[in-house]
Amino acid sequence: MAQRTYATPSDYFDFLDGDVPDPIPDEKQLNAMLRRASTVIDGRLRLSVYDTDEDGYPTDADVSDALKEATCAQAAWFEETDDVTGADSQSGVVKIGSVSLGGSGVSGGASNNRSAADSRISPEAVEILRNAGLLTTAVSHW
Repeated sequence: MAQRTYATPSDYFDFLDGDVPDPIPDEKQLNAMLRRASTVIDGRLRLSVYDTDEDGYPTDADVSDALKEATCAQAAWFEETDDVTGADSQSGVVKIGSVSLGGSGVSGGASNNRSAADSRISPEAVEILRNAGLLTTAVSHW
């Protein structure tokens, strides 16, 4: 089965509401970015339950809209972080003299406890999915 793509370039530019990146990606690049963004969103929906058609797209308009918005937010995150593949989110600490950038902050400073997968997804996309009821937070009572 081909990767589902939940948003079009037109949806993306509507989502940005005039805050268009410079330079504007060409249509081929934008379609590829939206496809990758959809893959990231799909990865978060593994345990979500909603009705789909025979191609795997949601049949409920609200769910469809949430996936479109989350995909656009994810694509905007790719643009903002300039890290479409997620490679940068897995890099370690970079040191220049006494300055350290990235890493977990274990040797001092703020701690970064996000996994590589968590650091790749847009916080806005997560909120869109959560607000639509597509993500739940499991609470452990250990």
